[in-house]
Amino acid sequence: MKCPNCGGEIGRFDLSPNCKHCGVNIFYSQQETLLTRDAKACELEFASFRILTAKLKGAFIGGAIQIMRIVAMVAAIGIIFIPFISFTASLPLFEAKFTLGAWGVYQAVTGGELLALLNLKDYMPEVFTAMLVLCALFVLIFLMGLGVFLALLLSFINIRKTAKIMCGFSLAGMALSVAAAVMSFVAPGIAVDTFIQAQPGIGTIFCAAIFAVIFALNYMVIKKDIKPDIKQVDIQRVELRKKVKAGEVSLDDLPLPVFETEEEKAKRLEAEAESKSLADKARGGEQNA
Repeated sequence: MKCPNCGGEIGRFDLSPNCKHCGVNIFYSQQETLLTRDAKACELEFASFRILTAKLKGAFIGGAIQIMRIVAMVAAIGIIFIPFISFTASLPLFEAKFTLGAWGVYQAVTGGELLALLNLKDYMPEVFTAMLVLCALFVLIFLMGLGVFLALLLSFINIRKTAKIMCGFSLAGMALSVAAAVMSFVAPGIAVDTFIQAQPGIGTIFCAAIFAVIFALNYMVIKKDIKPDIKQVDIQRVELRKKVKAGEVSLDDLPLPVFETEEEKAKRLEAEAESKSLADKARGGEQNA
């Protein structure tokens, strides 16, 4: 065993608490060494957490635009429940209503009405084609919204690139929503029949509007080049931590603190000056006594 202070050799049966070479207390010296090492490791490891926190803040709550993007995304989820168009079929021994919207599709699938309406392709192929096109547009609009949502969730990775992706998805969603709006107002003319009635909804208009809002917000993010507030010293700490984990650098060879910002340095110097002032006052009091 070697002394943690001077490196002198200590015998196996030397039970003295102090090093025979330098006189330091071996137990307390070891504790100090371990605590110093832990402090250095914590400084390097928490830098990754601070960087992640800064990225999350910059992407989601770092400003009014980021917060408005989240609000717009929540609004978009609600809009898919607004009907795009409603079809009502009144046939002998059969009556069904199909509303093209998130809730309407769910009801049609669980109630079995969607399978029944598929029989329209044999009796009214024009109406069935219109319904099929509108359903396809609804699915595509939903996928564009899903793409925007996923890009928003991953925006902390790279705010600018994900904003560009959201702009692309929102533009496509806006074009599809306009096409669906046109189709929803054309379909009632196709479905003029004693048994089949179609009534356009306002869901497509709201979809086009929310996609336009999402595009505008992400365009502002790109123009302003919004970036997370990451301190350079934390980037240096992360890079050094990688070298420590790879075995290129030892924690014992690093100073404490390993890196220090100007603000941290100012606080440390202030604390040291205050401590020195208190010590001087204490010594002055002892001399007067």
